Amino acid sequence: MTKKASAVCAAVAVLALVGCGGGKVADQDLAPVSGTITLDKKPISSGRIVFDATNGQPPSSLSITDGKYEGKAPVGKCKVMISSIQKMTMKEKARKDGQKVLDGPGYDEMVEDNILPERYNTKSEIMREVEAGKPNTINFDLESKK
Repeated sequence: MTKKASAVCAAVAVLALVGCGGGKVADQDLAPVSGTITLDKKPISSGRIVFDATNGQPPSSLSITDGKYEGKAPVGKCKVMISSIQKMTMKEKARKDGQKVLDGPGYDEMVEDNILPERYNTKSEIMREVEAGKPNTINFDLESKK
């Protein structure tokens, strides 16, 4: 192999190992966010809040503990989705959903249920602006009935 061919092969190998960048979002594209989340004026015990940027950046998913969240979210306008999953029996879920409570096999089995209405998660239209270079305190006072 000639010196020139060896140099080309070495350059290709280096590029293959390094890649073309991309991947991780630069920290400058994220800003600190924190706040409280209540449902009917009571703190949500646990859950997730997602800030989904409308500019193509990956979303940030943050934990909610005792009604509070803290972390980093994409800078710019974000769609916000909030969920709080709790375990309950099929009987409890039926009662919560206003359905007839039946007895029988399986009704004492545990299931997971999002206690928040869809308008706060799968059908969310909540939009919030996350600003660069400053802390963003964004609180949410949610209502179970609307």
